[in-house]
Amino acid sequence: MKLHNILSIKPIFYSSLLIICGYGSNIYAGVENICEPNLAMDDRSLNSCSNLPVLVPLNDSQTNMVLLLSDLGLATIKPMTADGNLWDASYSTVPFDAANISTVTENRIANQREKLSQKDEIIFDERCYSFNSGHAAFISQVKTNKNIPANEKQLLINERQKMNQCGDKIALIAVDPNWSATTRQYASYLNASILFYNANYSAATKIYTVLSTVEDTWLKETALYMLIRTSLNSAYATGVDQYGDVYLDNINQNLLKQFLDHITVYLKAYPNGQYVASARGFMRRGLWLSKRQDLLVNEIVWQIQNPKSKFYNLEMSQLPAEIDRRVFNSQYFNVKNLKDPFFLATYDLMYMRMPASDPYRPITWAQLAAQKEFFKAQPELFQYLQAVHLLFVQNKPQEALSYLPKDNIKNNNYLQLSQSFLKGQILEKTGQKQVTEHYWNQQFAQARDSYQKGLFETALSNHLAAKQDYSAFIGKKAKISQLNLQRNFITQLANADSLQKIIQSNDSILDQKQAATYTLLSKSLVHQNFDLFKQSFAFLPKNAVLYQGYNSKNEQLKNKPDFSNFIWNGATITSQLKCENLETLVSQLAQSPQDPLLNVCLGEYFRSEQGYSLQQLAYAEQQKSSFSGKIFARGQVYKDILKSSSKDDLHAYALYRSIQCYAPSGINDCGDAEVSKPVRKQWYDQIKRDYPNSTWAKSLKYYW
Repeated sequence: MKLHNILSIKPIFYSSLLIICGYGSNIYAGVENICEPNLAMDDRSLNSCSNLPVLVPLNDSQTNMVLLLSDLGLATIKPMTADGNLWDASYSTVPFDAANISTVTENRIANQREKLSQKDEIIFDERCYSFNSGHAAFISQVKTNKNIPANEKQLLINERQKMNQCGDKIALIAVDPNWSATTRQYASYLNASILFYNANYSAATKIYTVLSTVEDTWLKETALYMLIRTSLNSAYATGVDQYGDVYLDNINQNLLKQFLDHITVYLKAYPNGQYVASARGFMRRGLWLSKRQDLLVNEIVWQIQNPKSKFYNLEMSQLPAEIDRRVFNSQYFNVKNLKDPFFLATYDLMYMRMPASDPYRPITWAQLAAQKEFFKAQPELFQYLQAVHLLFVQNKPQEALSYLPKDNIKNNNYLQLSQSFLKGQILEKTGQKQVTEHYWNQQFAQARDSYQKGLFETALSNHLAAKQDYSAFIGKKAKISQLNLQRNFITQLANADSLQKIIQSNDSILDQKQAATYTLLSKSLVHQNFDLFKQSFAFLPKNAVLYQGYNSKNEQLKNKPDFSNFIWNGATITSQLKCENLETLVSQLAQSPQDPLLNVCLGEYFRSEQGYSLQQLAYAEQQKSSFSGKIFARGQVYKDILKSSSKDDLHAYALYRSIQCYAPSGINDCGDAEVSKPVRKQWYDQIKRDYPNSTWAKSLKYYW
């Protein structure tokens, strides 16, 4: 299950839904920090939760690398999977979570490495990554080897099949001297592999060394190749601490030299061997462990430029993470080692973000200009980077526009798509809303794939939402078809009039009507528009009590609004202080909105399990709202009662609740302005003094 779909606590679901849909990963009281996209697409700093299919500073560097690799003809990017339910749809195609980019990235040109049945290389435990494919390769060789008797073939196969889990302590095979010589050699190979997978590298090395001299061609080459891997793991282990962190300064240099020597020996002995691409790939790891950043970068550049070579070993889904970890995030990183457009463009975009910390300084215009010579083969990319700098760093949109193509851009690759998007961003800066909307509309109509469609549809949706064009978001064939954009408009941006029209429109589908109904009920109550709530209550499903969100017994209702929140049966505070059910209470408030007891009762609803999500919604509405009307805050209700001169149960209860607003964290949970601790102490002293026999006073042991 994706992280953004995990909302485990029922009372906070709706607050999470409203707060974080369009404005990034914000944290409010009671809301988990969940990865969500910024649908406004206006980030100026890194936002890994909200990446775009264009070359921009806000993207995770791995996303920008994948886009550049695609334009180089090396990577194919499959479409992202969109959320399928309107009510809890967070992600569609664009924006997307950077963590997912590797899962949709594939090689456009196959590398020459031996294909593994286990696709994902385990970076932190290299020895295990070929465990499954090694199983298949060994059995295949045994079956076709004419020097192994049939009965011994089955014996070897059975022994290999016993090795079923990398890392398990596997017992060594007792080699029978009566077996044929080849069988004994293959059994010894299995023992070397057992020692290797058990991390006994020194013992494994001794056996592989002997086997690298035998006559059997497969054993001889494979053993020589395995000496590379064994020496790599042996050297790597010397730099790993008890927590799994790698310290390159601690790497045993003698073991590291042995590792690099084994690569040289293998490539010299088998220049066209079955493992040449893999052996060349291990060279990158050796350069990293040797802290030779310059040679590591050069090797990656060579690989990028030579995809037809027998040594080509890049895996597009893994390369960006490798570069991120071993180049850009290395303590030995030096920008002077970057002399290639791919690396420089990635670096430049990283350093055009808004400063997130004091040591960080954006790249200067002069520093960028000094790179021009390295972009001789890709002048358009360099001009684009200059345009990005002018817009994002210097805030000069008109100058940035002059660095973009004057003619209509065809969007045939991600650089061209980036140019088109940046042009739209520049128009946004000018404030010409109609011109900008027309531009996004035009680009949307010309979109060729899901990424282009998602990008321009999201940009256009912001303009349509701003002018409350509700019709664009409803219907089976809505102009804005992405479910997360429909949900964003309905739950966040639509005003009361738009929500009513969505509910009443014959074009709206049921999910759209229900989302609008829940939003209208919630926001009308939060803004104390009691008449509107009464009108909207009629749109509740007849079986509203069954709609319990993710706790619904009916599977089909789990991804629907939690309408049961509005089925509240009231509360009894004391025998004199009683609250009617929610529908009746709101009708009473519509007639007497200032009545103290009725407002306290509304506060009881807001702090109940059903109403708590509305209390959280109130926090979000204070930040930004499309509704009018004063936001309900039960803390203010209590304060208003405390101002009165009456000394009755309602006054005592208001004192008690005012104190409890800060329990137990000392943070106000009642929505009103916070008061100082001395004031809270006065409340505590007052309830103890004026109402000593009340159950509320007796229950209080502290104030917070």
